Amino acid sequence: MGLFNPGSGTGGPRAKAQRLEVLLGLIGFFAFMAVIQTVVLEVRGESAGGSAVLLAVLLALLWLILRARRNTGT
Repeated sequence: MGLFNPGSGTGGPRAKAQRLEVLLGLIGFFAFMAVIQTVVLEVRGESAGGSAVLLAVLLALLWLILRARRNTGT
């Protein structure tokens, strides 16, 4: 039972690619929201260190998921 393929192990490369695309959309949305939050905090002159770290983590996750999506071959 894997993270991207729970259940009996059914599903081919296209199914895995679709699951990765959904994950890309979710992480992409939250990364976009983190960009907005970081910009707003910077403009207000408040501390944006935590927001910047969160943004960096989300962007790293996006990059890793995008690489995994490219490697599915579909």
